[in-house]
Amino acid sequence: MTAAPPVEPAATAPADAPVETPRLRTTFRRRLFWIVVPIVAVLVAIATILLTASGTPDVDRYSIGNAGPSGSRAVAEVLRSQGLDVVAAGSLDEARAAAGDDSTVLFTDPYGFLDAEGLDAVAGLGTDLVLVEPGTDELAALAPGIANAGAAEQADAVEAGSGCAIPAAQRAGTISQPSWTYRVLDGQGAGDAASACFLSYDDAYALVQEPRVNRGDDSTVTVLGAGDALTNERVAEAGNAALVLGLLGEHPTLVWYVPGPDDLAGTDAPATIGELTPGWVTPVILLLVLVTVAAGVWRGRRFGAVVVENLPVTVRASETMEGRARLYAKQGAHARALDALRIGTIARLTALLALPRHATVVEVSRAVATVTGRNVDEVHDTLVGALPRNEGELLALSDRLLLLEQDVHRATDLR
Repeated sequence: MTAAPPVEPAATAPADAPVETPRLRTTFRRRLFWIVVPIVAVLVAIATILLTASGTPDVDRYSIGNAGPSGSRAVAEVLRSQGLDVVAAGSLDEARAAAGDDSTVLFTDPYGFLDAEGLDAVAGLGTDLVLVEPGTDELAALAPGIANAGAAEQADAVEAGSGCAIPAAQRAGTISQPSWTYRVLDGQGAGDAASACFLSYDDAYALVQEPRVNRGDDSTVTVLGAGDALTNERVAEAGNAALVLGLLGEHPTLVWYVPGPDDLAGTDAPATIGELTPGWVTPVILLLVLVTVAAGVWRGRRFGAVVVENLPVTVRASETMEGRARLYAKQGAHARALDALRIGTIARLTALLALPRHATVVEVSRAVATVTGRNVDEVHDTLVGALPRNEGELLALSDRLLLLEQDVHRATDLR
């Protein structure tokens, strides 16, 4: 008995490569992207919110911070260049703090924030008071000798008039078309001592000035119906600049008072969003942001290179055909199923008849009719014309395609 050959010892395995435990630095490098991206996204969102909030443009009419056509920034800047202290006031408290004994107060309340009590408070502000396009309530409280006369008549410009006694109006000469006009009420308040300029029609003037009631000094209240003369768009027209600079530049301080939401009276003021929001909302939002960032870092994955793998199985053409057939049957797509059969039949007929690949269905139909002796219309109807309405008609048409192809085979074989 032959002894079995000795088993050679297995080749000595190479020494194992040293296994190094992943260090914190390596792990950090791998996940740096998923750490940086959420942080950058949060910082961009915060910066966007801050820039949007701080970059909201001032678009209020007559606002000295509005550089647009409806604002009055140009007038304020010119007055400041002449040495005046122009102070913007958005509330009655700010106006009281800014208006001293030697100051002019420009007042306009286009949104009606002040009530009767607030208007009475305005009556005691400053030395001279300039009302821009005031309404009936404002006139009754601040200029009782002047009444509203309605809209001005259409005119390119209006002249101060020979009877005008207001120095600023005399220097202006003419101004652009005013929006509103006012008339002097005889025998009421200080109406007997009032001066009117820029006649629009009858006794309706664009500028009326009278002494302030219950004031012993030379203080006046001026009603200006040409509010457009204050705007950046119209201040340079005609004598608008001379008029407004003269009216507003009499004293070293000008308080530009346009009431705002802070002047709404009592508890009738609508609550702000901040007041309506519960106190726990802000902490919860911050917590959600932190949780989102933490989840992104925790669950973040770095995708590696694309790996190409062969499919584990090969799908046979018959299985693909049966799968599509089941889908067509499930959806009732009889016409689509027949189209697939027709496309295959036409391609094979084109090759059998030695026709060019770009041959049309009509040319194929004629060639088939020639070699088989069938009617051209019948062949065309089989290849492209008839439409199946149910499975029975689909089967019948598929049989006709099969018979047609068999006839062509026999005819070409005989040739």
